[in-house]
Amino acid sequence: MSIKDDLVDFLRNGREIRYLNFEAFGYRFSPGQYAIIATEVEKGRIAVPDTTLLPMSSGAAASWKYGLNEFWFPSDADIPNNDAWRAFTAHEATHAVHDMLRPGIIARPVAEAIGYLAEAIARKVQKKGALTDKKGAVDPIRAEAMRVANAIWDPTGLHQMKVSDADAEAFQTIVGNHPHYVAQGPSVEYHGLED
Repeated sequence: MSIKDDLVDFLRNGREIRYLNFEAFGYRFSPGQYAIIATEVEKGRIAVPDTTLLPMSSGAAASWKYGLNEFWFPSDADIPNNDAWRAFTAHEATHAVHDMLRPGIIARPVAEAIGYLAEAIARKVQKKGALTDKKGAVDPIRAEAMRVANAIWDPTGLHQMKVSDADAEAFQTIVGNHPHYVAQGPSVEYHGLED
């Protein structure tokens, strides 16, 4: 199967997806939204181009390209068999869902915190801790995402999990102070899925 097919299957059937039922920063996410993204990928409205032909963002494992309706994955992405890739995919797919909601221009720390929270929830489903770098270190954003995921966790996956205002503020501050996101600028525009 292709990465595109693997992505569609994960968004519809991934065990992690049914737990992506949460509210954060005033936005609600649910498993059905990820299935809509899967359908949009199948229809070609969201592309999954061959990333050997495209530059990946520096340091990114995968990427959702705002305004382009594209997921970028390296050719060795193993979504079906690798828990880290499943967590990365949950993160990027949450950006796509958020884009579909058309919130307009929002603070980059909010957008990224939501993606990292989805990643942390995926890791909780996998019964694993936060993703680490090659040296085994946990980035402060991922540590905070896991703390927030633990705070809202519903082990059944049946109930809407909600991030408290205090946790949202603390999380947003940590993301906003991270050098990677400071360099990218203070805001991002979610245009919605373009025709």
